[in-house]
Amino acid sequence: MIKLLLVEDNPVDAELTQDLLAEWPHDRFEITHAAILADGLVSLSRNRFDVVLLDLSLPDTHGLNTVTQVLATSPGVPVVVLSGHDDHPLALKALQHGAQDYLVKGEGGTDFLARSILYAIERKRAQERLTYLAQHDQLTGLINRALFRDRLVHAMARSKRKDHPLAIMLLDLDRFKTVNDTLGHDVGDQLLKVVAMRLEECVREVDTVARMGGDEFTAILEGIAGEEDVLVVAKRIVASLSTPFEIGPHRISIGVSIGVTLYPSDDEDIDELLRHADKAMYAAKHQGGNRFHFHSPTGHPPANSPTPAQ
Repeated sequence: MIKLLLVEDNPVDAELTQDLLAEWPHDRFEITHAAILADGLVSLSRNRFDVVLLDLSLPDTHGLNTVTQVLATSPGVPVVVLSGHDDHPLALKALQHGAQDYLVKGEGGTDFLARSILYAIERKRAQERLTYLAQHDQLTGLINRALFRDRLVHAMARSKRKDHPLAIMLLDLDRFKTVNDTLGHDVGDQLLKVVAMRLEECVREVDTVARMGGDEFTAILEGIAGEEDVLVVAKRIVASLSTPFEIGPHRISIGVSIGVTLYPSDDEDIDELLRHADKAMYAAKHQGGNRFHFHSPTGHPPANSPTPAQ
């Protein structure tokens, strides 16, 4: 069952499209019809659709802004433009705005229309898969360094707008190299997967956890009241990663060294913030690991840092 939203104000064209798709023998199309964009957007917000078949000339909108509004409401739904004009430059612009295809009304029969819709759905899935692979660590499923930086930029903007500080944590596993050297990289990879799961359990859904590479992770804690909130999370992470891991027949004990810096009290520059978190992390590691350390903009270490695991 393919759930299709048809946004078309011309009743004759709408009926013709529905009749054509009803003749397709291989898949069944369940079609919801909206005569204006506003009604279509309401349907999109309330229901799940596999594809949108969209006319660009509607009573309440016109042109490429129609595509933009649909994708703003449901960015994951593929859009196929169904236009009354064979306009090649407009077709290219529609694709550049995010549409998966541009079809001209009256051209092609049932097979052409149905296959175009199905191919658009598959192209959208492939596009999203490639985007996911480009933004996520394939081993742990966490976001990667590139997407982390993008998330951090947006988090900093929200922090400034709402006047709420945020914390950046840089985490490096203790004794991970020994695991790889003695038990092999397959066991090390399995360990990293479990570490990622434990880290996500230690933070809230609004927070971000990323794998930066190797055995290095990072986290963004948003909407915190101050240093005390960060202390709670840091202690939770140290305790969690200090608990032995059961990987196959192996019982593995590691630890974690955490460097913490706060925005905006520390710095305004993203690279400087990450450098400060990195510096604090190495301070924790040099003092024995399995602890966290706050970076101090004044150069004086906070009284509650570093804190060893209990």
